[in-house]
Amino acid sequence: MPVADEPSADDPSSDPTRKLRWSYADSSDIPLPDEDTNQPFCPRHAITVAHLNRASFGPYPCGSGSTPPHRDWHFGNLEYILSRKSWCRVCGLIAEVVEEDPSNSTLERNNAEIIACWIWDGVLNNSGSEVGTLRLRIAPEVIGWEDLFEPFDLVPLADLEKDDGMFQGRRINNGHFDLEVVKTWVHSCEQWHGSECVNTAPWKTPDFGVPFIRMISLNDYKLVETSCPPSYAALSYVWGPAAVFRTIQDNIEALMQPEGLPVRSFPKSIRDAMTLAKELGFQYIWVDSICIIQDSTADKVQQLRMMDRIYSRASLTIVAAAGSHADSGIPGLHPDTRSRKQHTAQISDDLTLVALHADTYRSAAATTWNTRGWTYQERLLSKRCIFSFPDGSLGFQCSKAVWGEDYYAETPHLKRCAPMMDISLNRSWMAPGSVKERGIPTVHIANTSYLREYCRLVEEYTGRDMSYASDRLLGISGVLGVLQREFGLNFIHGLPEGIIYMALLWQPRNKLKRVPKDPKTSLPLFPSWSWTGWTGPVGYEDWNTFNDMPEIEDRAKRVKPFAKLAFVGPKELEHFSPPAAHDLPPGWSQVSTAEDGTCYVMGTDIHRYHPVPLFSSFDNPKESNMMLDPFGLSLRTRIARFRLTTLMLSSNFNQDDYPIERNGRFGLSLPSPYTGDRPWLGTILLPVQYHAKMTQDHEFIILSESYGFNHQEMAPVTARKMKPFEAYDVMMIRRIEGEELARYRAQLTYQTTETLSSQLMYDSLDGKSVIERVGVGRMLKSSWDSDHNWEDFILV
Repeated sequence: MPVADEPSADDPSSDPTRKLRWSYADSSDIPLPDEDTNQPFCPRHAITVAHLNRASFGPYPCGSGSTPPHRDWHFGNLEYILSRKSWCRVCGLIAEVVEEDPSNSTLERNNAEIIACWIWDGVLNNSGSEVGTLRLRIAPEVIGWEDLFEPFDLVPLADLEKDDGMFQGRRINNGHFDLEVVKTWVHSCEQWHGSECVNTAPWKTPDFGVPFIRMISLNDYKLVETSCPPSYAALSYVWGPAAVFRTIQDNIEALMQPEGLPVRSFPKSIRDAMTLAKELGFQYIWVDSICIIQDSTADKVQQLRMMDRIYSRASLTIVAAAGSHADSGIPGLHPDTRSRKQHTAQISDDLTLVALHADTYRSAAATTWNTRGWTYQERLLSKRCIFSFPDGSLGFQCSKAVWGEDYYAETPHLKRCAPMMDISLNRSWMAPGSVKERGIPTVHIANTSYLREYCRLVEEYTGRDMSYASDRLLGISGVLGVLQREFGLNFIHGLPEGIIYMALLWQPRNKLKRVPKDPKTSLPLFPSWSWTGWTGPVGYEDWNTFNDMPEIEDRAKRVKPFAKLAFVGPKELEHFSPPAAHDLPPGWSQVSTAEDGTCYVMGTDIHRYHPVPLFSSFDNPKESNMMLDPFGLSLRTRIARFRLTTLMLSSNFNQDDYPIERNGRFGLSLPSPYTGDRPWLGTILLPVQYHAKMTQDHEFIILSESYGFNHQEMAPVTARKMKPFEAYDVMMIRRIEGEELARYRAQLTYQTTETLSSQLMYDSLDGKSVIERVGVGRMLKSSWDSDHNWEDFILV
């Protein structure tokens, strides 16, 4: 349906698909009527929205590449809408939603151009051709203006006397949510999806090395210990600054007595979750602060070892994401505890439009809960979730559906609906719209290399906030436990042993600082060579990009071992001797994958992709060592001095998405006493304070041989001229001396004396310099003269 007075495209042929339909106008467009405040619609909406009826929203035939049958619309700027909100029904509806949205100044918002784009919505699993419904998304025209107001969707308000209301709006109560709707979500998922969402088979904690887990009994309000967990709910919430009741060694016995739990002393989020779980028919709920003895390291080690099982086997996870602390509660659970508004506009006797609130994914992304470190693994491990949001709304998510309080989509035949999709709008012919399935947040173990999945998980997790640096590794231990179990991996301080040379090459994404010191040892809580030893976001480069150099199908071969590595730990001294590439262990075979290149699979398990096969020393994952004191990484390698510069061979280094690139990217060059123009030898990411140390020489060691430089380090036109493996992965180090060195040696001695012979202990420590990581970079091999020294180190 065309609209008059839209801006014409200068060259319509530049958009041959004509997908950006709101930008076109021609001489056949209906002219705008005169403005009349006695009419229910302004001129723009009189010839657009006013002509809609319920059937306008479908269903229509749809499929791959299908275009909605209606033309998108341009509604003018926000000032136009706000000035007509008192009499135009559509302007009034849009204004109500936008003005309720916390955003930037009204002056800035008034200049925002508003578009209305038709997007595909609900599709059912019916035989034959697909049919789908539509919804109308209202959004700012310019990409990046979403922070001026959150895009929202319009759908018909359901009239259950006319049809079943599927994929239409549902009326809500402003003061509280409908508990019967919540029950329907849980029961429908159990009935329709069953074990596809939650594994309902009986399980025993001793099978996973833990004698029992604790739960809160909602019948007699006490703690119980069980080795065969019954059906239960789990709670995910934000502790924040609120006082949180904790189980400790002094009160555990009292809490296990009938009515022994002082429920009134619990923060509101826990109390409300207990009430909601009981209303939904659960007899037990798991809450971390109550079910783990908080002042017992031994109990934490034991119970946190079960974190992945606790959340993945919960029949329901209640996500209390309504605020920034544990007293935020679940608004809407009790009468008059929320004031959520539902905005509607009557278009005709046949059609009333309702503005939907943000869907579950977008609502969750905007919460404090979604920024916290601990909640990251809780979301990934949970299979069926109820979300409580700050506006008092609720949402539901499982592996098969995303349901909302104000929208009918509950059906066993659901294939997809808009809340399950990531939809970008057609705002420019240069950036056409797209639609892709979001998928449930989870740890992917099938059809993806654990290398790629591990890198994704680390980058997403470390970008979150963690109140206590001591929890840096614990907060992701459940997720790493999934990879450990499913791929047979061993982790050392969060790094997978099998790809240790690649795992050492993590880089900062923003400012980092060393974790605080352990009061008992006066040493950092975690080692510098692991990302666990720092606070702040880190990540790995994309192993699938090659900066215009020829592609290597076997991604793990991008890095070749150089330094001779061994871990100095409390168990044993473990040496790494990677076998020849052609020596595959029995039972392993090589496969080619579209996303990850060459991978390896074990036996008939053809969907679990390993970047390298497991060899003898890595065949059996050891007992988790995620709670142990820092390890020293013993290595023998070459060392040399170089100087920092501002010379760069890539113009992309300060245009990347990562803030560290703008000020933390340094070039590397020759040390003193060289006095000529210093040649570019490589590059490194460092804290910005190293700009004040550019007149000093710094020590570097070689970690591995590197295939080549990435696009932030070297321009593609230069990179393509290089031969493979003309570079080294290097680490800038700091030598540890004096009293600090004495503390490290005492700690390493303490760790090794119990399991290693005296002679082996001294062999592993004596004659080695103790060093700490400063940063990791990449250098030309030609930078390293043949007379550069070899040295033995312990990296801590």
